[in-house]
Formats: sequence, C-alpha cells, structure tokens
Amino acid sequence: MKLNLSPDEEDFQRAIIKFVDQAFPLAARGNPSPADEAHWHQAISNEGWTAVEWPLEFGGPGWSPVQIYLWYRITLQANCPLADYCGTQLVGPLLQQFGGGSDYSQHLRGIIEHTHVWGNAVFFDASATLVATGSSESFLLTGKTPCFSTSAKFDRALVLAETSGGYSLFLVDLNLAGVTRTQAKFAADFFSLTLDQVRVSDLLGERDKGIDQLISLMKGPESVSMVVHLQVALSNLKKSVVLNGLQASMEKKLSELEIEFKALEATGLRSILSDSAEKLPIITTRGHSLARRISDTFRDVKGYYALPDEVAVAGGNEPPLSAPDLDAGFRQLEYLPGRPQGFSEDLLAKTLLGL
Repeated sequence: MKLNLSPDEEDFQRAIIKFVDQAFPLAARGNPSPADEAHWHQAISNEGWTAVEWPLEFGGPGWSPVQIYLWYRITLQANCPLADYCGTQLVGPLLQQFGGGSDYSQHLRGIIEHTHVWGNAVFFDASATLVATGSSESFLLTGKTPCFSTSAKFDRALVLAETSGGYSLFLVDLNLAGVTRTQAKFAADFFSLTLDQVRVSDLLGERDKGIDQLISLMKGPESVSMVVHLQVALSNLKKSVVLNGLQASMEKKLSELEIEFKALEATGLRSILSDSAEKLPIITTRGHSLARRISDTFRDVKGYYALPDEVAVAGGNEPPLSAPDLDAGFRQLEYLPGRPQGFSEDLLAKTLLGL
C-alpha cells in the first residue's frame, strides 16, 4: 500500500532506511552470521530502538503509531534479526505495569541494551509443577518447566511457579547455581529448565497473582497497534514455515492470511493517516480474529508444542504418538486453573511470533 506520509514522516522513513542499510547491510541479509546479528542488536541499542513501543519513561523512543509501523515494515523487509519478544512484549510490559522490586529498572535496562535475553517459562508440566517456597524477599524454586525463546543464548527466564495461595511470576537468572537448561533435539526454540533449590528474590508484581497479571497483559493490542503486531507475526510465521519445510502444504493458508492482512492494513493505515477513529473498533475486532488464525496456523507448524507426550485415537489401530525428547508423562502446555481458552498458545505466539 502506498502511504501518503507527511514531510516529517518521509524524513523519518528515509532515516530508518539509511540506518538499516548501515547496521544490517544487504550482504548480511541472506544468511546473517552471529556477528551480523550481534552488530544489529548493538546498533539499535545504541539508538535506543530495541523496544520501540515502550513509553519514553521506560526507555522507549516515544514514536508515533506511524513511525512504529514504518520501523517494523522496513526492518521486516530487510530480514533484520528477530527481537527478544519475550523481553520486549512480556517481561518489560509486565514490569512496567506491576513492578518487580526496588531494582526492577535493571531488568528493563538489560532488555533495552540487549545485555540479557529472555525465555518464556510460564507453562506447566502436569506431573511436576514448579514450586516456590519462602517469604516475600527470598524464594526457593524447585521443579521442571518448559521454556521458549527466539534465541538459544537466553540467560534470563520469566517463570510461573506455584506458591502457597496461587501462582506467582519470578525473574530468574539462569546462571544461578541449581539451574539446568536443556535444548530439545527437535526444535531450536524449545527448552527444558530444571531448578533445584534455586534461590531468587525477584518476584514480579504481587505474590499469588501471576495468572491474573498474565491475563491482563494478554488482552492484546488495540486498533492500529494491532496492525503492527500482525505484520510482525505474519512475517515470522512465513519464516517458520520455510524453516520447517512446509511451504507447499501451507501455501494456500499463508496466501489467505496475507490477503486478509493487506485489507486490514489498508483500513488501519487510512485511519491513522487521516486521524479518523471511525473504523478503529472494526480494526480491533478483525485484527483479533486474524491474530487467532495466525496463532492457530503457527500451532500447526509447530505441532510439537500442542501434543501431549502420548496421543492415541480411541479404538484406532495406530500406535500412540510420542512427542520427541520429552520425559514420560510430560504435557507441554498443560491446563492451568483460571486461564482463558487458548491462553498458552497466545503466550507462545507473543514470545516466538511477536504477536
């Protein structure tokens, strides 16, 4: 879609294109090396552009919706390295809304400067729920939990553990004694964390309120910001399809999603460029519907996270399917009391797709 940008927005677009060409040149885009990716993250950190949707008071650049849209469009077209979505879209917003102790700003700074990368460990094993015992100032975490991240080099994890009166969120340094991290053989973004009497003090928000805090965050973006997240998620979904060799089987589905997104994108951009709020509720409603279909398609692509350890059809002759590289009895996205339907899938889509 051709944009009728203001002169200032045109200048901004040219500046971002120039920056991207310098920080992530054409030669690096086909098959970027770890050094190329590190250079990119350092470059955007130096500019203060790691978390472009964050408010100014928390280290964001204070950009307008149009500027944020242009940033994502340009960086996605250039195949720039994935952001730490767990940090920028889960940990950061949760800390901004609920706090995390007197020194929680260090965690925000670590995300902005890309000195720490986060994993999402808020999913539960049906047979061995992660448990936290202790006081408000010091907890011991024991148990095992699955964890997802866009980077194999993540060194922090957002963890949901059972506490005396419910479930609580913790910020865990994976370099602490007692933490063991194992990467699944069948998926680059799936890990298992084992915590053996790991002492932590970083409780995020209120004790026993972890599920409520996650649900509050997962209500999803509204109106125009929905367009931004949909374009990011659709781009990452396409990459996942290619990485899993599913282009042929997913071609029709991706085409349908692309057509629907383009229509929604056109409506949304016309609204923000004309300062018209008339169609914003429609954008939000249609956007949430499209987000669900993108998430469902991603679930089909990443079928391993929707499978229990053993699945068999009653009365059938086929043997049970075993989710590879998992302990017996493990359920990757087991039911968690009090969560909405599709909650785990939505969390995973936010972590790995940026949705």
